[in-house]
Amino acid sequence: MEREQFTFYRSFWEAMKALPKKDQLPFVMAVCSYALDGESKPLTGAPYASFLLVKPVLDKASKRASNGKQGGSKPKANRKQTESKTEANEKQTESQKEGEKEREKEKEKEKEVEVEVEGDTPHIPPPPPDCASVQNAYLDRINPCASQASLNALCEYARKMGPEVCLRAMDIALDEKKATWSYIRAILQDKQDRGVRCLEDWDALLEGRSSTRKGTRQSWSELAAELDREVGQ
Repeated sequence: MEREQFTFYRSFWEAMKALPKKDQLPFVMAVCSYALDGESKPLTGAPYASFLLVKPVLDKASKRASNGKQGGSKPKANRKQTESKTEANEKQTESQKEGEKEREKEKEKEKEVEVEVEGDTPHIPPPPPDCASVQNAYLDRINPCASQASLNALCEYARKMGPEVCLRAMDIALDEKKATWSYIRAILQDKQDRGVRCLEDWDALLEGRSSTRKGTRQSWSELAAELDREVGQ
C-alpha cells in the first residue's frame, strides 16, 4: 500500500547513527522505500541487521494506517445527512454549519492517521555498541544474510562475556574452516558454561587447561550438533 507519509522515530535515527557512514544511506533508503511504497530494498551486512530491528515498527504503522483509511468518515457523514433531513427548517442552517465543521475534523483525522500512535509510541532501541560491533563483524565475516535469531543470540553472548570473546570465537571458526553459526555458538556456549565472563577468563582457562578432550574441536562439533537438535534445526 502506497502512503504519503510515515513517522521516522528517534530509534530509527539511533540505529542509523550506529552504522558506518557508507551504510547509512542504504539503510535510510530501505526504510523509506518500505514505509512509503511497501518495497523491500536488497540489503546485506550491517544495514540489513539494523533494518530488521525497525521493520516490525514499520509494519505496525502501515497496518494502523490501512485500518484508519478503511474506517473513513462515510458512516458519520451519512448520519449527519439523515439527521439534517428530519430537522425543522429553522435548524437547517445551523445543522449544515455543524456538518461542515465535522467534515473538516474528519479530514484532519485522515491526514493524521499516518502518524497516529495511540499513546504508546513504539520504541526499538538500537543494540548497544558492543552488540552492534559483534553483529556487524558476524555479518561481514561469517554470513551477510544471518537470521535475526542468530544475531540476537550473538548479542546476548556479547552482553554476558564481552565482544572480544565473540570475535575470538569467530576467528577460531574461520581458522578451522567451520564458519557456521552452529559451530560459533558451540564455542561460546562452552566458554559460558566454563564460567568465562571476559577474554582474560578465557586466557586463564587456556593456561590452566588439562589434557582432557573438553574444549577441543571434536567436543565443539558435538556440542554444536546437540544445540542444533535442541532448537529443532
